[in-house]
Amino acid sequence: MKKLIALLMALLLAVGMFAACDPRTEPGGDGELGPLDGVEYDARANEMYVDTKEGKSRIKISYTPGFGDTWVVQSARAFLLDELGADYYFEFDNDPELTTGVSSKLESGMNLSDIYFPLASNWYSYAALGYLENLDSLYNMTVPGEDKTVLEKITGTWREYGKAVRNNETNYYVFPGNENISGIVYNKSLFDQYGWEVPETVAELKALCQQIVDDTNGSVAPFVYPGTVTGGYWDFVGTNWWLQVSGAEKLNEFMKFESADVFNPTSQSSPSYGKLKMLETFEDIIVKNRQSYTLRGSASKSHTEAQVSFVQRQAAMIPNGSWLEKESLSGMKDEVRMMAVPRMAEAKDDTVYNYSGQPDYLFIPAEAKNKEGAKLFLAFMCKDEMLKMYTEYTGAPRPFSYDVSECEVSDFIASCLDIWSEATTWFEYSTSPLWTANKIKKFNSTNPYTTLLANADTISAIGWCSAEYSAVKGSWDSLVSAVS
Repeated sequence: MKKLIALLMALLLAVGMFAACDPRTEPGGDGELGPLDGVEYDARANEMYVDTKEGKSRIKISYTPGFGDTWVVQSARAFLLDELGADYYFEFDNDPELTTGVSSKLESGMNLSDIYFPLASNWYSYAALGYLENLDSLYNMTVPGEDKTVLEKITGTWREYGKAVRNNETNYYVFPGNENISGIVYNKSLFDQYGWEVPETVAELKALCQQIVDDTNGSVAPFVYPGTVTGGYWDFVGTNWWLQVSGAEKLNEFMKFESADVFNPTSQSSPSYGKLKMLETFEDIIVKNRQSYTLRGSASKSHTEAQVSFVQRQAAMIPNGSWLEKESLSGMKDEVRMMAVPRMAEAKDDTVYNYSGQPDYLFIPAEAKNKEGAKLFLAFMCKDEMLKMYTEYTGAPRPFSYDVSECEVSDFIASCLDIWSEATTWFEYSTSPLWTANKIKKFNSTNPYTTLLANADTISAIGWCSAEYSAVKGSWDSLVSAVS
């Protein structure tokens, strides 16, 4: 009898919860997705429309879950409430497998979304195979309500990055997503508690690491890192140092891969001279002092586990990026900030760099059902107020000209945006067939950070760089032949 009563109570509770959690949000509701007044949002069908969807064209957008759903729901809502969106409704597809599965979706051509927003991946093959829509008309479209074209608002390398050659013609095939901000994230509360100064130079960073160990008797490690992730996120610091020494022009020269000599680490005129210098710095600070300057067990931590250790004050700093807030900082009581990557003594000049990793982009499939609606929506998202809203909801800037200082964001994101606003952002970009065919990489051997940490007694920075150069030089002719 008691079991029957318990079962009935559970059923009643479930019915009550189901009624309370009706996925169709009432107009004017304001939950995790932000205000929804003026639109109907059906969470079961993942659809949004004004009044009705009957007689309207669907725009379906697929995206990865890293930044949540609010940015896309609110962007769609703003579009639908504008006269431009009167003939449309939206379907949302939050797909955690999108980045790995997008190629098979394009190959099948079945049930395609109108817009895809995967994480960084090599899209050139998609363009070459005719899977992607030509976006020249989108780039040349005037931003709704503004005077500039979309292309005129795009900044930096992104003005060229979206181009690819197909049938001997160069056109735009992908559209700017967001720019990640990476570097060293630190626990400001710990820094304030112990009176630690934010380092501006590599020498100051090294001294700070020892000071953290001394002041806390080793109870707080200077760094924690995710060792199970290739490179342990150290490249967010390392490539910044490389940029400081060689400059963006030299790294762009490197990314052309015109000869094996761009991997020569000992010639000061070679782009890889900066690679050697930064790895020697990593070796001097982190590798040689890994027992005391990195949290014990870091080598076996996932990115989530490393971030938990940082949140729990086990380490004062972590190599990471602006996305950390969305991933791990929601329950953290301490104040957290990002610092500009400390300056190398060998730095070429005073340029501040932001290394954003491989770029995030959007595209429209060539076989999408609503290509024109998708283009109109993407152009609408380039309006100043939409760009600011995107940054406020995601914490990430987009590579367009707009004033991020007007965005209402957390103190952590504000510190990231301060760096981004003053920095030259660089990311890996190459049209070399060796790169697009995945025959050559920025680090064309084992990952240097992981290798140096795991083989500190047997492999040095110069040893790793020399071995990389030798291997590339020895296989260069066969690599070139493979893509000729």
